[in-house]
Amino acid sequence: MSATRNHREPGPPGGSDSTDGTRSEDALESQVSEISPVLVELKVAVPWGTVHAELEQNFKAVARSAKVRGFRPGKVPAKVVRQVFGKRVRGEVTATMVEQGLVAALTKHKLQIVEQPDITELPKIHDGEPLRFTARVEVQPTIEHVDTSELVVYRGDHEVPDERIDAEVENLRKQNAAVQVPEPVRGAKNGDLLVVSYDVVVDGEPKPELAAERRPIELGSDSLLDEFEAALVGAQPGEALSVELTMGDDHPNDELAGKKVQLQGEILELRERLLPELDDEFAKDCGDYATLLELRLDIRKRLEQEATEQSEASQKDQVVDALVTRNDIPIPPSMVRRQQAQMAMEFQSLLGAYGGGMQVNDDLLQGMEKRATRNVRAAILLGALAKQENVSVDETDIERKFKEIEEKTGKNAARLRAEYVGKARDALESQMLEEKLVTLLLSRATIRDGAPPEETTAEPEAGETAPESTP
Repeated sequence: MSATRNHREPGPPGGSDSTDGTRSEDALESQVSEISPVLVELKVAVPWGTVHAELEQNFKAVARSAKVRGFRPGKVPAKVVRQVFGKRVRGEVTATMVEQGLVAALTKHKLQIVEQPDITELPKIHDGEPLRFTARVEVQPTIEHVDTSELVVYRGDHEVPDERIDAEVENLRKQNAAVQVPEPVRGAKNGDLLVVSYDVVVDGEPKPELAAERRPIELGSDSLLDEFEAALVGAQPGEALSVELTMGDDHPNDELAGKKVQLQGEILELRERLLPELDDEFAKDCGDYATLLELRLDIRKRLEQEATEQSEASQKDQVVDALVTRNDIPIPPSMVRRQQAQMAMEFQSLLGAYGGGMQVNDDLLQGMEKRATRNVRAAILLGALAKQENVSVDETDIERKFKEIEEKTGKNAARLRAEYVGKARDALESQMLEEKLVTLLLSRATIRDGAPPEETTAEPEAGETAPESTP
């Protein structure tokens, strides 16, 4: 059921007087009808006195500089000015009155709009009548109370198994290995460093954009198709190779999905690594370590710190997800569309930085929409929670943050104050406010050890009511 609110605004939005002897003190009328919790219809009537005053003011301004054949500039009779410039002036006044009327109505009804109002039909001025128009406006939902009870968060294991330490040490061995051409010459094996060139033919059509010239790879690192890597094993430099295969219909690259692919190439160079011995001398080469044990202990300390940070980040995400699940609110579709567009743009930039190789398909877009919906719902809830709990960021918080940044970056406080102005300052304060709110939520949440249960419920659509299970 829709709700309707009426309001009469005392005085015109522009505050002008008419020139017909009467003052334009008629009230601007506005009425709001709720179509949904995030969409309202706004009906506005700008009084004729206000419209008339704006018309007269604009006609006078035009008359002062009007150029009409047969009249000197500024001496064109008012009647002629209205005949020649009437359509243009009325159009300009209509736009001004609609804008001012909208601002006045939105302010008085305290509507938090999230998208430009959609004017169903541009009104026309009729002498002696109010200028009436109707607009549909997306608004933020009214949230009476944010429920922070029964939030559950899972804390992962911080323990680092010995296998991870071994893997880190092995990576260090590879980084410190000597590289040489094997003697005598032999076939390639996993772990070898190769330089390869190959051509790609898809369904009989050459694809030069998929080919490679002198591409360095480590055999066995899954940097090529499994079938091509398998063909490289045992091959020697200069030996021609050819592989034919049919790609699966679910291949992430649409150019290859479900098609026959032929790769033809050769190994141009083959080198092997000579790994250093695992001893104290190797540890000394890796840094300021006296023994191999010191190196392993330092690696463990670093990995445990990373595990702790990842666990804390996961708990923050979980508690926001739990808040979203707990609070059943609709969200404006336009906010989801903007968030999704921003995510897609960031993803495309990331692809460009890494040389492409993946396309934005329907599944990926659907995943972005779900995440965008969650992000928008979370932002609205956190904003409402900040008001509910009187949480804010003050100058003391900002100074404390500047000191933290100063310690990490070496920039002095004066330079930081100069950098963080305008939008940069707003973004910093928003980030700090979110950190405060998440900390508050974690303090109220039940924290359990172990991995979180897998999600099984789809994200609700924008503009709809969220279900009670996990989105």
